[in-house]
Amino acid sequence: MKRKFLTYTFMCAALAFSGCSSYFEVETNDILLEKDYVKESNELYSGYMGIASKMQAIADQTVFLADLRTDFLEPTSNAPQDLWDLYNYNEKSGNSFANPRAYYDLIVNANAYLEKVVSYRAKYPSAIEDAHYRALISGAIRFKVWTYFTLGKLYGEVAYFDDAHLSLEKLNDIPVISFSELLPKLITLMTTGVDGVNGSYVSNWGDILFPGIPSNQQDLVWNMICPSPEPLMMELLLWNKDYAQVVDIGMRFIYDNAGGRYKIGNDDYNGEWIQFFTRDPITKTRGLINIVPYDFERNQTNRLIRFFSNTEPSVYYLKPTMVAMQRYESQLRYDGHTIGDQYRGINATYILQNGEWVVRKFSRDRESASEIYKNNVHIVIYRDADVHFFLVEALNNLGKFAQAEALLNDGIELYLSRNAGRLEAPFDDVTMNTSLARNWGIRRRVNLAPVYPAGMSKNNLPTDADKLAYMKALDQLVATETLMESAGEAKAYFALIRIAKRWNDPTILANVVAGKYNDGQKQQVQQHLLNEQNWFVKYSLK
Repeated sequence: MKRKFLTYTFMCAALAFSGCSSYFEVETNDILLEKDYVKESNELYSGYMGIASKMQAIADQTVFLADLRTDFLEPTSNAPQDLWDLYNYNEKSGNSFANPRAYYDLIVNANAYLEKVVSYRAKYPSAIEDAHYRALISGAIRFKVWTYFTLGKLYGEVAYFDDAHLSLEKLNDIPVISFSELLPKLITLMTTGVDGVNGSYVSNWGDILFPGIPSNQQDLVWNMICPSPEPLMMELLLWNKDYAQVVDIGMRFIYDNAGGRYKIGNDDYNGEWIQFFTRDPITKTRGLINIVPYDFERNQTNRLIRFFSNTEPSVYYLKPTMVAMQRYESQLRYDGHTIGDQYRGINATYILQNGEWVVRKFSRDRESASEIYKNNVHIVIYRDADVHFFLVEALNNLGKFAQAEALLNDGIELYLSRNAGRLEAPFDDVTMNTSLARNWGIRRRVNLAPVYPAGMSKNNLPTDADKLAYMKALDQLVATETLMESAGEAKAYFALIRIAKRWNDPTILANVVAGKYNDGQKQQVQQHLLNEQNWFVKYSLK
């Protein structure tokens, strides 16, 4: 009990979000010095939060790199040359946005932390509870896996190392491996882990950091800061084409032991959708899974508002493209005749402000000149729609078209009623269906009509070629929907890459991205992107 109290007191003094100083102030390079074991055990927690702090440095960079490569964003006349170079696929050495150093900084810290925590546990076996030890090890693994995974998706290759003693200055000595070589390493790390602890262990951080305090008085953001094992593993397995495992993990995850989370139900439908990005994240845990939090009062900010808004003191470096806005404006609503994506389009995802189009998705709460820079904008790592998109892709590529379309369009609820007496997996479990029936589908939640592959019917696919054609067309609908649902969240570009690679068809990506360029540049960009090597950010570590 004394050790728990000391841990809580230390964490409150050094780390807590509310009422104490920021956990992002921790210096991870100083963890686990040879001092008395009680102080060292406290440093186990501060070191873990120090790894988490590194996420702040890469979250907005990931958004800028990924969404500049979709058709959602383009630079404004205010933008620095480095952003224009990224937009024009001409990034040069020293480009501040393309530099992956901050990603590797997290990995260096995670490697050092894992070694020192294992060493400390061996030296003082009773100094930290088993549950806490597993939570720290597993969380550090997931921070490392997510960061390497993101690096691979952005750059197409990584310098992979587990060496706990490697510094950033030695990165250029590490052999570079391709994304396809990286993927099995990350899956193995998640499943095998470190010191007998794999990447799947989770714990209630509120209980660990605030022992004896009722859950309704704990700061539950702590439970959201590390990538959760299920969505992370689902995404890894989706890239690895292990579709059955994706479905198995995903269905259990959205079932949530009959809880109310992750259902895409009518709890957060229509206008409630935008609140995932603008309200206190603790009030939106039905949809939010993991976030990178920021607190203006503690000098924690990201660059989303600053780059997207044209209200001073923002700099307005990036804006939504006309082609992306037109996609929202062309959507058919659920009534079957009204046009326009009212809950994800104008006044939600973007808005005309001060005579110019701006991204509004993250800035609805404070938009006056005196307040806009104070927005505590969290950046989403995973949320409900991400998990559903993974499930849709996996179900589609297992040939379960009706089930995939239910999650994409108008929900499990209507699938169950339309298919009574002939339900098929994974929607044939009576116990799970009672809870899953709350699902409205990604499009129905925002009051949009269903979409299906044009000119084809899933009920009339006589040949394998017909089935593959339907499957490919449905994958492309998933990519299109992700461009709208996940705009500005660093998700859609990765979906485009994954689907284009799956079908060995670079036009799936090239045609979409090239659409935002002017007529003089459009064909040049389209041809450039027919080469898969050009999909990735170029930045030499040498």
